[in-house]
Amino acid sequence: MLVSTAQEKRVLRFVDSSQSEVINLCSELVKRQSINPLYTGVDVDKVLGGEKECNEYLEPVLKNFGCKTELFEKAPKRTNLVGVLKGAGGGKSLILNGHIDTVPFGKVDEWTGKDPTSGKVRDGKLYGRGACDMKAGIAAMIKGIEAIGKAGLRLRGDVIFESVVGEEVMSHELGTSACIERGYKADAAIDPEPTVLSVMPVTSGLFWMKLSVEGKPTHSCVRDQFIRAGGKGDEVGVNALEKGVKLLNAIGELEQQWGITKQHPLFNPGHFVLHPGVIDGAPHGVRVPFVVSSYCTIDYAVWHHPRETAEQVKKEVEDYIKKAAQLDPWLSKHPPLVEWLLHWPPGEIPADHPICKTTGKSHQEVTGSQAKIQAMPAVTDVAFLDKAGIPSIMYGPGDVMQAHTIDEFVAVDQLITATKTLALTAMDWCGVTEN
Repeated sequence: MLVSTAQEKRVLRFVDSSQSEVINLCSELVKRQSINPLYTGVDVDKVLGGEKECNEYLEPVLKNFGCKTELFEKAPKRTNLVGVLKGAGGGKSLILNGHIDTVPFGKVDEWTGKDPTSGKVRDGKLYGRGACDMKAGIAAMIKGIEAIGKAGLRLRGDVIFESVVGEEVMSHELGTSACIERGYKADAAIDPEPTVLSVMPVTSGLFWMKLSVEGKPTHSCVRDQFIRAGGKGDEVGVNALEKGVKLLNAIGELEQQWGITKQHPLFNPGHFVLHPGVIDGAPHGVRVPFVVSSYCTIDYAVWHHPRETAEQVKKEVEDYIKKAAQLDPWLSKHPPLVEWLLHWPPGEIPADHPICKTTGKSHQEVTGSQAKIQAMPAVTDVAFLDKAGIPSIMYGPGDVMQAHTIDEFVAVDQLITATKTLALTAMDWCGVTEN
């Protein structure tokens, strides 16, 4: 451990002595379901209000170490929590932003103990929905700053805690962007998403794209007439499913090109993809195989390079689909419809930005190892903080590979390390004085 000051040692000793409190806070949050009610298929009446319950539980925790708190909502029972810890003056300000909403449980029977909200620790891992994504990060950011005061110190700059709703389905206007609109801004922000304790200054962009293809229905018994040489072709019928698959394969070729042509120093090679996630097609009004399918839709998750604009990405994909359609007699006359249903913008600040260096230095002081600088493979609310002029990074406990899974967990040692690192980062960034 490479701790440079006596004040930092005091704070780290306090975290070590209160590890059970850090773990308990994370566990208590996991025990309170906070499923985002906008997910398709969830019982809204059953889950709505879970986010509010979690944030109401957190509010006195923030108040107990001097935060001025505000609970507010932009939609009924979708309650955000903001806590402001005023500094002594003369230091830079910092936002610690985390989302309290989670994805649904999935198949409850597949969870160990059939309990997605157990919050139990087994073999050094704390289990439950949201443990990794990202209630551990919220616990770490709160208990890390609390430790500074409990160690007899006071930050010079202000710290703003934000536990927000809406992140999981990009309802940022209900959460993070709503906080910005209320005037909560700072010199930098850290979002303790699960990064395996890596410093992440960049996310990719994400589109939800829907591709729709029309066919020409007829009885399937005459299939030979529209697929065999010498038949009457599309005078008889056209299977929309097969035309959709043709475009699926074409877009797959574009995806392979992206793997070669679109590179970024912090992303894994080939990260940017066009993922076909939902395929549907059938005859209109009757889902049986005896009638030729009249429509086909394919929904894509398009993960794009952070330095490309939304318009650049849309134009490239649409142009490619158009060229592929021109090679097919039916599709050239009945072009596919491309719809862009959602765009989650990328976020990026320079890897050598001061908030990156400060967090990396603190990580090294806590662990003795140099922090990795990597890209977040998923999307997060840092994009909206960046857009508001607040340079933002991600650093937190847990592995995104565990997020959204059955038996989701966070490693307890990462939870404690993140708590320590966020405390030292705040001390370095905001400045510190004796209380």
